[in-house]
Amino acid sequence: MTTTTFSLEVSYSQMAVFVAGIDNPFNDWTDQHLAQGFSWRPESVSFMTLDEIGTLVVDVERNTPFDAAGSHALRIIRVPFTVPESGSVEVASIGGSATLRMEPGRYELTFEHGRDGGGGMWCKLHFRATADIVAAAILRADDQLQPSGELLMKAEPALSDR
Repeated sequence: MTTTTFSLEVSYSQMAVFVAGIDNPFNDWTDQHLAQGFSWRPESVSFMTLDEIGTLVVDVERNTPFDAAGSHALRIIRVPFTVPESGSVEVASIGGSATLRMEPGRYELTFEHGRDGGGGMWCKLHFRATADIVAAAILRADDQLQPSGELLMKAEPALSDR
């Protein structure tokens, strides 16, 4: 198990995970994306945060078992993610980023998000290697999420780069 911890300054209620070096790494959001709390395309996923702005403490865990029942998160979302041959993945907000080195391959990426005792935001990103095709799912929804029907698994890149 490997854990990496860092902080990001969130703006526009989003943080993203994407293949490092891609053009226009952040995603546009439709009303359906907002309702489900994430905007996904093959090389990039943006997750909606609980607050529009603020500090987000991020823990990245690699190949650790994840149990939603034992989580104190308000929001839990699972999506597929593929790490390219370069092994370089970026976790970012508009205001900053951190680059991760990972084994190339297919992953189940789980986003856990909540508040600490003082009201600050935190998230855990769980990368679990898998040979299976991962189905996106909202494992826990807070009152900001209102998904209806099938999850939208297509997004367009945001044209304004950070």
